[in-house]
Amino acid sequence: MKNQVNRKSSSFFFVLFILFMIKATAQSDELIIIDSNYSQKQQVLNNKPAGSMVLEIGSEENAWKVIRNYLEQNQSIEALHLFANANYNSIALGSNLYDSEAIDQEFELSMLEGLYQGTNLQLLIYDCNLGSNAEGLALLKKISERSYFNIAIPTNCSSVMGNDLVFDHTTLNQPIKNSIFQ
Repeated sequence: MKNQVNRKSSSFFFVLFILFMIKATAQSDELIIIDSNYSQKQQVLNNKPAGSMVLEIGSEENAWKVIRNYLEQNQSIEALHLFANANYNSIALGSNLYDSEAIDQEFELSMLEGLYQGTNLQLLIYDCNLGSNAEGLALLKKISERSYFNIAIPTNCSSVMGNDLVFDHTTLNQPIKNSIFQ
């Protein structure tokens, strides 16, 4: 009798362990990417969901190369949540300020195309300036065409930290994940 109880208890804890592991691995399809010089870096880190994977892009690094290397090692990633300083027609990542001309010259973007496995990776850019005008949207379209990323961005927001942040523009018109703050 005592042996049966021990077996049932062991089985119960084993099932709980398996369920915990499934939940933990289910969250591993999203990655937060944050530029080391991002103006709201500490706010993002303080408010990110517990257990989130974070990749910080150093100020001396080629951001697209760092991202590609990480994705090659972690092929379960489906969505990237990018936090970087931007303005109406450029985005600052690592050691570069990417405007339309810099995107044309960036070799690493075409290397990201090699990660395409039939489903486009989702790149959600948390910025209220870049998506609010035609030049910014054209820049994102160019990045998307070179990388095969479905890029999503809000076109009308006042803060990227709120629960009401909506990514209402996508470059490939595909469904996207929600904000990590929802």
